[in-house]
Amino acid sequence: MRDLFPAAQEVADSGDAEFQELVGGIALEYMKNHEAAHWYFGQAAKAGNPAAKRGLGFLFFNGVGVVKDEQKGLELFRAAAAGGDPVAKYNLAGMYLRGYVLPKSMEKAIPLLEEASAAGVDSASNQLGELKLAERDYVAARRYLELSVEQGSYVAIKELAPMCRDGVGGEVDLVLALGCYLKMLTIGDGDGMHEAHQLADRMTDEEIREAAAWANRTDEGESLIRRARR
Repeated sequence: MRDLFPAAQEVADSGDAEFQELVGGIALEYMKNHEAAHWYFGQAAKAGNPAAKRGLGFLFFNGVGVVKDEQKGLELFRAAAAGGDPVAKYNLAGMYLRGYVLPKSMEKAIPLLEEASAAGVDSASNQLGELKLAERDYVAARRYLELSVEQGSYVAIKELAPMCRDGVGGEVDLVLALGCYLKMLTIGDGDGMHEAHQLADRMTDEEIREAAAWANRTDEGESLIRRARR
């Protein structure tokens, strides 16, 4: 990202709002240049870029590089959400769920989460899954958790794996269950390997390889096959 910055900045300085938002994000996340982030987000926000409004809202809401102003940050989050930014919708939903800055309201939070989930925000899908689990609506919970994992979440795999293994909220799916346990290794979490060994004893070589390929852990899949066939 640092290497991309000069070229992106040149395009941003020509007045391209999308690149201004991109440069603002690079300045904030990778370069810790809050002044530059504020300026580029501000320029893109003036041009109507929803993601830039959300970025600028983050700065004001958290007092990053500017005087903290939660109300101004909230206004910008709302403007970003109204403009279609799914992350801003997720942020607002979180405020409604916690009753932070906004009055606590499940009724207002859920539609925002659903819109963010449909737009690909894995955290929103995971949050919906957790809420459905709390309601004991296991079918909906599993659907949202599967969607969250498809969208790239590593948070949802711990909940999803035993549901697929035990047939909670749907049919037993040993391939997806094993895939989830193996995928946990990618984030350095080996807690699922005991369950993975037990599952492998119940599965064919082809099923194990399918699960390992899905998790991008083919070496571990072959190890499970060798161990299960001893």
